[in-house]
Amino acid sequence: MTEKIWCLKPQYVNEFKCDGSKCGALCCRNDWRIYVDAETYEKYSTLRGVIEHLRTETDYKYSIMFNDKKVCPFLEDNLCRLQREHGEDYLSPVCASYPRITTRFDNFIELALSPTCPVAAEFLLANAPLTFEVVEADEKLLRLGANNILRGIPNDFAPMIFDVQLIMISILQERRLTINQRLIILGFLLDKLEELIASDRFNSASLENLATVYASESFMVKQVPLMLASIRFNAVAHESFMRTVTTELFDEPLIPCEKTSVNKFTVPIENFLVNEIILNVFPWRVNGGLIQNFAVFVTLYKIFERMLMSNGVQSIEEFLNVASDLSHKINHSDNFILQIATLVSADDLLTLMEKLLRV
Repeated sequence: MTEKIWCLKPQYVNEFKCDGSKCGALCCRNDWRIYVDAETYEKYSTLRGVIEHLRTETDYKYSIMFNDKKVCPFLEDNLCRLQREHGEDYLSPVCASYPRITTRFDNFIELALSPTCPVAAEFLLANAPLTFEVVEADEKLLRLGANNILRGIPNDFAPMIFDVQLIMISILQERRLTINQRLIILGFLLDKLEELIASDRFNSASLENLATVYASESFMVKQVPLMLASIRFNAVAHESFMRTVTTELFDEPLIPCEKTSVNKFTVPIENFLVNEIILNVFPWRVNGGLIQNFAVFVTLYKIFERMLMSNGVQSIEEFLNVASDLSHKINHSDNFILQIATLVSADDLLTLMEKLLRV
């Protein structure tokens, strides 16, 4: 009997439909590297005027050569000519899946949409809190394969990753708190989880107990104020760190514009961060444990905040553009995440939060 493969995904994925007329088919422009697997190449070899537009990457992998205008040669009227003439089965797995990004570990898959797609960004950054479902992976999803394979997860941990992430999401969606305050609570949660892992007490029972505690009203009333009071924000260290980080990543410090506030974007920022948990499988995105992953996650948020402020963002359209720019950097190169991991590797939890999170 075939073992079931389970998928965690935001429910907005079900509603998404690709519409090149809304975004000008940006994913088919700008000389993106669009890979074609060997099976799709064989299909293309039976068609006239197709394989001459492909370059060989390896013995089993090819990519589409864009024209002088940095446009896919198969794009016509913001639609794919190959799909229109031959059906969806003639799309490469990359084209068929984007902007859906999947990560697989053991018998589990995480699926989310990348904000690099403007239509997807509108879906996931709307006002409503993102909701999630765990479903059995369908045949189409399995056939397309995973964009990423998460390795190094102990087999007994894998079934609990969804549960950890859903607790994290519930904290990030606590709208009685500011984003910074939610991240402080999240940091203490992950610190407790890392303690349980180190002492071999990380199991479904301890996780369920922790979820119950963090979801209780008494926790919100009694424990949250104590957690927040333990953090002393260091404005000088914050500014120094952000200048160093942004100079390292962008070749120049990102200086916030005067009188620019991101407070009116709290909801889309929340949704962006929640989506990143699934999209990049936090808190297991980088090696080094849950706190190291938390450090990368919080720093990503602060970079995002800095980008919004340095661009003087005022409208949701401008917000979406910045979200797309950051997503390009995060999801199109591992180096961006790995550089951040290196920059925050020396900080303990309290030092990190006092440097980055203003209560």
